[in-house]
Amino acid sequence: MAISAPAQPISKDPKPRRDRRRENADATRAALCAAGRKLFGSRGYEATSVGELCAEAGVTTGALYHHYRDKRGLFAAVAEQLDAGLVRLAQSARAKSMAVDPDPWAAFLASVDAFLRAGQDPGGRRIGLTDAPAVLGSQHWLEIRERHGLGAMIATVTALQRARVLIAGDPDRLARMILGVLYGAVEALPLAQGEGAESAIAEVRGTTHRLLAGLRREIQI
Repeated sequence: MAISAPAQPISKDPKPRRDRRRENADATRAALCAAGRKLFGSRGYEATSVGELCAEAGVTTGALYHHYRDKRGLFAAVAEQLDAGLVRLAQSARAKSMAVDPDPWAAFLASVDAFLRAGQDPGGRRIGLTDAPAVLGSQHWLEIRERHGLGAMIATVTALQRARVLIAGDPDRLARMILGVLYGAVEALPLAQGEGAESAIAEVRGTTHRLLAGLRREIQI
């Protein structure tokens, strides 16, 4: 009778090796974007030098040129992160509202209010309202905002239409019009805190809510 060979122990797959080069690259980009968000927001694009950005990030100037080609490339990355961050804030506020009260319109307004609160940040306003159109060009900045804000708003409009609380219409067109209202509201917010600022903020918020209320679907009784 043939004797079978003893079973070999099943070896576990080795742990995947860490890609330290990629980790270092990601950390460098994150540090540069954080430095850009801070300095572009506080000083503005023109007043911020490459050397200052790299010193703040703790990297060499070669690292900035390698990852972003030039200061404008880094600014574009910071501007894109800014707009994507606004979308995340709005989506988070909407989700929290739905968790408390599953009213889709109230959740939508909660996301609007979160967007308006973020729009009061001086650094974000300097980057998004003042420098981005001038540095990147209006078309490039519009493309960035469409990559993030437009896609998210189209999804929101579609969800509201399915819930039968928003008027019928092409979701893309409605989303663009709503975003126009929201970006206009941010531009209307006071530039500085102080006497009268709170009442101005409340006025912008209330007017924005009333404008958007015009898009609500009439309830058939």
